[in-house]
Amino acid sequence: MFKSKKVVFAIAIVLVAVLSTLCFVACNTNTNTGEKHITVYVGEKTFDVTTTEANLHGVLTQLHNEGKLTAYVTNDSGFGAYITQIDVLVQGDGKYYSVWHSVDEFELKSVYQEASASYNPSRATTKNEDGTVFIVTVYGDNTLYYSGVGISNLPIKDGGVYAVFVD
Repeated sequence: MFKSKKVVFAIAIVLVAVLSTLCFVACNTNTNTGEKHITVYVGEKTFDVTTTEANLHGVLTQLHNEGKLTAYVTNDSGFGAYITQIDVLVQGDGKYYSVWHSVDEFELKSVYQEASASYNPSRATTKNEDGTVFIVTVYGDNTLYYSGVGISNLPIKDGGVYAVFVD
């Protein structure tokens, strides 16, 4: 009987290890890893990109390293990287780099508040079913949201569309 308890205990440990591994794999299937196919617009240029990068900063770095962007310079801040130069786009005279994406997730979209809007990149707005208003633009056949997060925090989603413009 003592021997059978050891066998049952050993089997239980193996089952716990196997189930833990399966749970870890299942719980991580929604992470932002693996190969993704996306479209990136930088000004008038269009790039069809295959990447394993997790965020837009990584993708833009990839495009620059591949020689597809003539320039990509960023500075770091407490909020992550921000663009100071990208390709041939020039900011100034009240025009700034703006980041757009097609990811329809509330926390990634910039909420437009008319009374306190200090910066509106002169685009359209759209209203969510709950009445929340977001800044949007249509580029090509894509409706893009003005990003509510920086390039370091903007996740890359398979099939997504991302853009950097000067507005």
